[in-house]
This record gives sequence, C-alpha cells and structure tokens, in this order.
Amino acid sequence: MNRRVVQKFVERTSYGSLVGGIFMALNAGLTIAYVITGLLGGAMIGFLTVVLDRLLLKTGLRRQQFFVVLIIRSLAYLLVISLSLLLIASVYTAFDNHLSLAQLLQSDALKSWIRDGQFTYGVVYIFVLLLVLQFVTLVSRLLGPNVLLNYMVGRYHSPKEEERIFMFMDLRASTTIAERLGHLKWHFFLNDFFFDIAQPVRRHRGEIYQYVGDEVVISWPREAGLRKINCVAAFFEIWEIIAKKRSYYLETYGYEPVFKAGYHIGKVIAGEIGDFKRDIVFHGDTVNTASRIQMECNHYNRRLLMSDTLLEQLDLGDQYTSEYITKIKLRGKEQILELYSLNPVQELVNG
Repeated sequence: MNRRVVQKFVERTSYGSLVGGIFMALNAGLTIAYVITGLLGGAMIGFLTVVLDRLLLKTGLRRQQFFVVLIIRSLAYLLVISLSLLLIASVYTAFDNHLSLAQLLQSDALKSWIRDGQFTYGVVYIFVLLLVLQFVTLVSRLLGPNVLLNYMVGRYHSPKEEERIFMFMDLRASTTIAERLGHLKWHFFLNDFFFDIAQPVRRHRGEIYQYVGDEVVISWPREAGLRKINCVAAFFEIWEIIAKKRSYYLETYGYEPVFKAGYHIGKVIAGEIGDFKRDIVFHGDTVNTASRIQMECNHYNRRLLMSDTLLEQLDLGDQYTSEYITKIKLRGKEQILELYSLNPVQELVNG
C-alpha cells in the first residue's frame, strides 16, 4: 500500500470521525458514550468509503460518464452508510442494555430508532456530506489533482515563480497511425493510452499539465519529482504497463503505443490565465527546453532524453544507468545543454 493510499485512509477516517462526533453531540447530547459512538462510527464509514473507492477504481467505472459515475458511487455509498449505521446502532444498543443478539433483534429501542426516523435522518445527513465530497472529488479529477484546490485558495491568482520538472512525452509515428485508423478509432487509441498512463503518473506524484494532440505534458514540483526519482520512475512504470498491454493494443487497433520523452528542470512562472475558460499555466524557457529535448529523441533513436541540469540533481543509485548522447544549443541562447539517456539497471541485466 503506497503512501498516497495510506494518507487517503487517514484523511477520510479523521474527517468521518469528526463529522460523526459532531453529529452525535448535536443530536444526542454531549454524553461521552454517544460522542465516542459517533467518533468510531464516523471513522468506520470514512474507512469503508475509501475501501469502496479502491474497489470501484479497479472496475471500468472511471471510464463512464460523469453522472453515471456519480449515481453509481452514490448508491454504493448509501448502502455502506446504511449498513454501517445499523451495525453501530446495534452494537451500542446491545452494550448499553446488556442484550444478546436474539434479544437485540427484538429490542424496542432499536426498532424505535429505525421507526422514528433517526436512522433515516442519520443516513441522509452523512449521505449529503459524502455526496458533496465525491462531487468535489470528481470535479477535481476532471480538472486535475490539486488544480481545484489551487483555484479555491487562490494559490496562483498572482503569478509566482516555481522550480519544476517537466516531461514532454509523445507517440512515435502518430501521423501514420492516425491516418490508418481514422479519426474515431485514433481517438479511442489515444484515450486508452492516456488512461493507462494516469495511475503511474499519480503514484509518482506527477501532475498531468496538458494534452496536446498525441503529446502529454507532465510536471512535478522539484522536491516531489526528485524524491525517490519519481519523475524517472513514472516513465519506466508507464513503459512496463504499456508492454504488458501490448497484445490488447495490437488486437484492438493493430498498433501499439511507442513513446518517447524529454526532461528538463528549471524555474517557471505559474499563474491563472483567461476569463470564461480559466486555466493554470506555466511559462518560461524550462517548458520550451523540455519540448525541444523530446524532439531530439527521434534523431538519436532514444526513448528518454534529459538535460544534464536535471541529471545532476537525481540520485540514480543502483536503479538506473545514464549514457551521454550529445550537446545542444538552445535557439536564441548561449546556454549549451548536455543530453543523457537513462535505462533501468534491471532491464539491462535481463536484456
């Protein structure tokens, strides 16, 4: 279980516990037993919703339309909440009244709790909160991780300078494949590819900045990209995933995605732009340089090239080997960059 998943469990159970405690305090009084029940119940519901999200993620649900996903997740949440509240109320009633399971099922207190509307009220209360939460989650997924939060807190309302890593990645022979597949099938081909790369990018703390035709631009804040060599690990995990799905692509489209990537690190200006269609964009030579480096991949027949500026800051350890390729001079600049290619050590040993 990776750090992001653990963080999600901690966050959701903490929020659930807080909401459950407040709910019981407001509706049942500040009795210690009631508040503890609310805290534990909320934590359990929070925990189970994360488990549910993880299970749904493994299905094809995330490829469905926005409202289809919203409805199915809502119904699943409703079931989890209802069963959780019934379990919590049953355990509390049994302990509070010293009842066995058989006596509990005949208990007037439990029946009254359900019949008098307290159960329905609790379900609706928690369901509405989770509905808002998942709507925000789905909108955040639509915009991209952290984008919605950055908009809300106004992080980039005033432009600011940041140091970031950029990876420009695009498909080889895309024009030829697009012409042979036709527009519609080419769209499905690209969509499958972009779906397959999403999870590795997210696991390695990357942010998908934008899609431009058959090209995807991925960015990392400096610390996140350098930590555990996330920026490089993401590329090679994508490579492994696409290799495993090679038969699917060949059977479905007659072609497999073969891609290349260029990396660079440097300072950029990040800020909001536009009016009716607002976006958070990055400007600066770093972005243009990463794009230029990616273009050199075809010329030198390499799947990955990066600048020496970035390589010098990476701790490759015994995971990757670097190979000097060439020098390039940037247009309109005196700066000369050395380009290197990377390969996993394990891949070289097995090869």
